[in-house]
Amino acid sequence: MTNESAEMVSGIEALMWDVYGYVREGGGQLTEGGASAAEATYLRELAKSTAALRVAEIGFNVGFSALAFLESSPEATVVSFELDRRRSVELAKEYVDNHYPGRHELIVGDSTVTVPDFATTRDDRFDLVFVDGGHTYEVAAADIANARAIAKPGAIVVVDDLIPWYPWGVGPHQAWQEAVDSGLVHSAEYFIDGHRVAALNAPGDRAWGTARFTI
Repeated sequence: MTNESAEMVSGIEALMWDVYGYVREGGGQLTEGGASAAEATYLRELAKSTAALRVAEIGFNVGFSALAFLESSPEATVVSFELDRRRSVELAKEYVDNHYPGRHELIVGDSTVTVPDFATTRDDRFDLVFVDGGHTYEVAAADIANARAIAKPGAIVVVDDLIPWYPWGVGPHQAWQEAVDSGLVHSAEYFIDGHRVAALNAPGDRAWGTARFTI
């Protein structure tokens, strides 16, 4: 790792620890995982390199990925779709608003309902959509399909948890593979624990795919 790469990782990791501490001190219970430092760094640099200023994410949790996107540019804005307003989510939202005022919107509810509702009631569309929501096949497939509805033509899509060697990765991996096979997305690239790979194979704790919607 170069000195520049190490500084990028340490910078985003420091923010992640900061929001983590804020949530813990506020009494939030961290019951789910979040993006790793390597993944958050990847997301920030992807948004920066592609000039993706309007970003949507399905899954907010404690805001690690939202922070990554907001750090990519002072002009970047993020809309996050999250299942509920548990204490940890409320505290993370508070943290994000304090540090990036006016640049983040949180939409609460079942993503299989809220994302298509957004598509039919709002005109704005996104340069990049990050899918990290429910882990069943049905929800993951719906999230990918609905992500297309809120994305600009040819927008970037990143789908997390493509780790079929773990139970919670089977559904997302199947949904992603169907999106690739059907031609919904193209030019797919794969990453395991921050390293680009030719195919998704164990071992690895975090794996994701990046592609573009075909239209």
